[in-house]
Amino acid sequence: MTSNIRKLYVLNFLCGLVFWYPIEKLFLESIGVGPFGISINAIVFLTVMVAFDVPAGVLADGWKRKHVLVLACLSLLLASLIAGSSHSLPIYLVATALVGGYMVLTSGTSQAMMYDSLKDSGNEKAYDKHQGRAFALYLAGFGLSSIIGGYIAHGFGYRASYFVTAAAMVLALLVAATLVEPQTHKVAADHKLRAHVSASVRQVFASRLLLQLSLLIVAATTLRSSQNEYAPLLFLALGLSAVPIGYATVAKWLTSSLGQIAAPRLGRRTLKLTPLFFVAFALFSLIRNDWSFVFFYAASFLFSAITNQAEAAVQDVTPSELRATMLSVLNFSGNILLIPLSLLFGWIAQHSNVFNGYRMIAIVGVLYLAAWFISGRKSFHAAYNITPHHAQAPSIDAELV
Repeated sequence: MTSNIRKLYVLNFLCGLVFWYPIEKLFLESIGVGPFGISINAIVFLTVMVAFDVPAGVLADGWKRKHVLVLACLSLLLASLIAGSSHSLPIYLVATALVGGYMVLTSGTSQAMMYDSLKDSGNEKAYDKHQGRAFALYLAGFGLSSIIGGYIAHGFGYRASYFVTAAAMVLALLVAATLVEPQTHKVAADHKLRAHVSASVRQVFASRLLLQLSLLIVAATTLRSSQNEYAPLLFLALGLSAVPIGYATVAKWLTSSLGQIAAPRLGRRTLKLTPLFFVAFALFSLIRNDWSFVFFYAASFLFSAITNQAEAAVQDVTPSELRATMLSVLNFSGNILLIPLSLLFGWIAQHSNVFNGYRMIAIVGVLYLAAWFISGRKSFHAAYNITPHHAQAPSIDAELV
């Protein structure tokens, strides 16, 4: 294992130490923010994602990825300090915008850094294994901080969880600063934004398989993002308080970590589990007792396992100079869809309940699943036996000139 890979493992774990995550909704309620205001907060986050996700991906492809990751850690550090000091929603929204900045700067960049670092040593075929382990460490960090964050909030107040997170981000910043830019990374700094994004979109449509993989990632991520964003409201509706919510959140990250670890063992056959994720999501939104937890955690496991292999397959057929931009384009597509859905979710949750909000989101999954059975399922048969570099989508490097 190279030094870069070890550092990426450590960086993923440190970036997962967000001690305020499990108590964020409780903190917002403590400063007078209701369910609709919480949705506004989510929409600001998504708006930043939509506005800057693709440019951030282009930045990562055209600038040193190390510098982008350093900037990401700095954004989360500042966000934690501002949020922990806020007393009203408008100030908190500034912190939320910075969290969105952190997300767009890491989205695609971390994966591309991992893939290119492995390719430098000729180990790119092990990408799904290493990325799965790194992301599992990220989720383990979330799990650990969810437990500790609940106790910090209980013993020292909600604000303390934000300030402890800022301290963890200082360590993450130091680790990110020691990363070495992979030699494999082909800088695309001289390419225009529109041409670079256009090339990434055309790459998606270069093969039917890549298109179907992209649609799966967009649909699954849309559901998963809403699951993550509003999970504390679901836990509250199921009768949990601050400390139990911490443990419930740990279980979510733990099952997600197991999905990341299990996926490389199953390989591309993991994609056969696609329908089960959308079914599990629909079921936890329909059940209003403790059985809801079972399907909630099943959805967490299945999402991680499926997207681990779907993203690995996308990486295998994407040139280095488009790698971060490609994943950013896919995240952009999902976030565009999430903005109106989040607004509707907040309205439903405030005027009805969180379960009905999730049922509305589940409809998106049902619609995708219907399309998957009609066309995507057959396309995925070609992916089940694919290993890295057995099939390359046509390169469109010339379009970037």
